[in-house]
Amino acid sequence: MSTEQGAFLRQLQGTGRQLVDCNYPYRRNSAPHRRTPLWRASLSNARQYLAARHARLAEADRKRVHALLDQRPMTLLLAGSCGLQLLTALQLPDALRARLAVFAYGPVCDAPAVFGQLRVVQGRSDWISRALFDGRVDARPACGHMAYLHNAEVLAECQRFVAQIERTRQGVAHAH
Repeated sequence: MSTEQGAFLRQLQGTGRQLVDCNYPYRRNSAPHRRTPLWRASLSNARQYLAARHARLAEADRKRVHALLDQRPMTLLLAGSCGLQLLTALQLPDALRARLAVFAYGPVCDAPAVFGQLRVVQGRSDWISRALFDGRVDARPACGHMAYLHNAEVLAECQRFVAQIERTRQGVAHAH
């Protein structure tokens, strides 16, 4: 996880929240983050995106993500760039996706799966996401594809989404 991702995640801390501080495919023992040249990171993301579009994700990834999500009644995942496509390609069971909330920022995805809740943020100057995602967009902050995690509007939108999820869960708990 990059420094920027870690800083963004720490701003979402709160009572009763368990933060998973690693990137897809959520291996806690993966190598520490290294700064990568933009061209190399772009190539890696393109490779992941194309593999996900053809649903060639490893079964081990599907099992790991399923086990992680199965631990909690509700999970919020942050999905930047092709992350929404990767989640979709996992082809998780409907019951598990119903308990999954996704905050997608700068999505690059052709047809996202149906999740319990989905909030999509697409920067006004993010030409990559605008070209490669034509789904519903909930907020359009003033940022480009590489600037979401530094943008106060994005953080505020994510915090509102988290608060909405928690209010909904509390309402369901009180209804029983």
